[in-house]
Amino acid sequence: MYVEAEEGLLEKAGLGSIRQEHATRASAITLKQFFESEGGRSYSEPAYGLNILDVFRHVYESEQRFVLREKSDCLLVKPQRGDGLVECIFGVYPTSTDLTYAQAAYVDVYKPEQAEASPETWRRVFANGSLTPLRATRYGLDAQRYWHHDPVLFVFDPTRATDLIDVWNLKLEPSPVLPIPITWFEALSDDISEFVRSQHRPVVGNPNGVMHNATIEFSRSIEKTTTEALLGKLKTGLPAGALLVKLWRTPIWVDHHNPFVHRATRLLVTAEEKRVNLIVKDEEKRLTTTFQPLVPKFSSRYGGGDHRWVNVLKPSTFWDQSAATILPFNTFDRSWPRLGMGGEHIPIGSEGWVFSQQFSSLEQYVSLLRSEEAIIDSLKKIGITASLSEPGHIAKQMLEHLGGLNRVGMLADINTLKLLNKMAGGLRRRRLKDDAVEESFELRTASVKAWRDLIVKRKRELFRSPDLKQFTDANVIRLGLEIDCPTCKTTNWNSLTAVDYRLNCERCLNSYEFPQAALRNQNGNWSYRVVGPFSVPDFGRGSYSALLALRVVNRAIDTMDRMTFATAMDLAFDGVTREVDFIAWHSDDGLRETRRPPQLVIGEAKSLGQGELIKPSELTKLRSVAAKLPEAVIVIAVLRDHFTPAETNILQGFVKWGRRVNAFGEPTNPVLLLTSHELTMDYSVSHTWKTLGGKHAQFSSTNRIRTLSMLADATQQIYLNMRPFHVERQEYWQKRLARRAHRSARSS
Repeated sequence: MYVEAEEGLLEKAGLGSIRQEHATRASAITLKQFFESEGGRSYSEPAYGLNILDVFRHVYESEQRFVLREKSDCLLVKPQRGDGLVECIFGVYPTSTDLTYAQAAYVDVYKPEQAEASPETWRRVFANGSLTPLRATRYGLDAQRYWHHDPVLFVFDPTRATDLIDVWNLKLEPSPVLPIPITWFEALSDDISEFVRSQHRPVVGNPNGVMHNATIEFSRSIEKTTTEALLGKLKTGLPAGALLVKLWRTPIWVDHHNPFVHRATRLLVTAEEKRVNLIVKDEEKRLTTTFQPLVPKFSSRYGGGDHRWVNVLKPSTFWDQSAATILPFNTFDRSWPRLGMGGEHIPIGSEGWVFSQQFSSLEQYVSLLRSEEAIIDSLKKIGITASLSEPGHIAKQMLEHLGGLNRVGMLADINTLKLLNKMAGGLRRRRLKDDAVEESFELRTASVKAWRDLIVKRKRELFRSPDLKQFTDANVIRLGLEIDCPTCKTTNWNSLTAVDYRLNCERCLNSYEFPQAALRNQNGNWSYRVVGPFSVPDFGRGSYSALLALRVVNRAIDTMDRMTFATAMDLAFDGVTREVDFIAWHSDDGLRETRRPPQLVIGEAKSLGQGELIKPSELTKLRSVAAKLPEAVIVIAVLRDHFTPAETNILQGFVKWGRRVNAFGEPTNPVLLLTSHELTMDYSVSHTWKTLGGKHAQFSSTNRIRTLSMLADATQQIYLNMRPFHVERQEYWQKRLARRAHRSARSS
């Protein structure tokens, strides 16, 4: 929710779309509106958030009304004119008549001691843990801090507004903050020295001598000479390395993309967390679900504001990926997607889907998008009309048969794909020079022995190999009987439901008796046929390679990766039509909690074939799509273990184009190259490369492929013999600096 100090700041920040004129639950108000009496009442409540009165009621009922064995120290510090010291460090209640109830409740519940703002009061609060109005607002909240979040002593000038803002913003970072007014530094110098000494201790379990340390950070308004004079007031004899001094603010507002560099992030604060299984209802036009919201234990049943607290939903699914659980962030425009009831705008950000709550007893309704629908709607917002192509429909039907993307591993074997393609029939279109040639052929069968031998071979080569039952359960193949017609000698295949004592020939249409006494030796009449979309020729019109490529993208980094995707689509934009074999949003926000927006992925996949599978004309079309979708990762996959010299040549040029630098110094469109090695992987890309050895093994460490962009760079080095992207950038900057130095030398 947004509270403007003055109206119009949202527009200046690029957040004007947040201001809804006719919203039932406004997401933006002014500071003046934050506390406004309604209906002629003599008191007012906060427009957003929970009233502190809820906390005081709960604390009184559960704690303070009883005689405590150990009475806690509570303070109410008198504010002072001319600065914001007390407001910033201890907290001050409003004095307007409609809000005096807050301080009165604090006094009634805690019976605080009246105190003056002084270094001694600071010691009671930050050294002894005395309760203050500001500290009371943390009741029931869990700040997620870890062992590496060492404390910060922030020295600031309470008369400077910018310093007060810095103190407040610093509390949004994970490291605990001890604010120290500059005027109290000398009086607290002994306390600061002892605190710094106490924090200088070894990291438990680290054999390399790494130490914990407190950092003394000075606000940007304090001159360096002043900081040096203040540091001279500290006790001498601190251990070497104990005193860490910082003269700048950590720029957490800068978006860093380097996965190897630890960056400070916002502090994650929660009241409660819970994992639940949601039942999704498949209605006629949409998918819906509900969940019972988590409720702060201290909240009253009713309150004045619409947005009293929020539940953040982070959906995930393992088997059924029909619902879009990964969606792009809508920070600057919440009009899409519509996930709530009616016209409610639901923010989607780094923590998840944010549903604001008002009542404690109502279920939360969630309107889910189908994956394909979400992709189409998002593309429409940037001027691209998308629809499933014919191969897209085929691939979608295959997924329905298999039971989702996680079952595509059944197809991750070249011999299996060859056998399925050999069994496929129907109408095949291929281009011969400038003419389109159509070939029609019937479905073929494969013996039970052929399939059993294939499964045995796969089980010998792989630990996690499917059995024959998985193929029949998924309706990839179906068992039937082959009977020769005595009239035309044609072999007819009959499903188990069609077998009878009298049969009809598919070719001559004559009827004949089932040859009960003339069956083939060793049950040779039994055979399999492919079913449904698996009967489409040309490797399912390219669907096999596209689905296998999607499987790799979904599991490329680790098994916790998540993805929303759509199969092959026709895209229309700027007067042209292009086809891509898949589109996806990929999130690597698994166990690492990167909190980064999902990355768009577009794919081009080729099946087994002779000669050059990747052609310049296709890359030209793919380039036009990528130019419309900057920052998208481009996946080029072939069901072959290499690229031909001609393909390598044109791909090198395409990769160089994709490496044009964006605002973060990264490739604008990283190109990820996949071959049959990756498409038929068993566990993961890293495991496959380690098993292959040689050049592949050099990149098998997970540190080399932490992101899709890094994985793309690795595949470019393996399959195209290209130099690493970061090496090229280093050389670019070295040459640029050399030219600058040369010009400077000539001018001097």
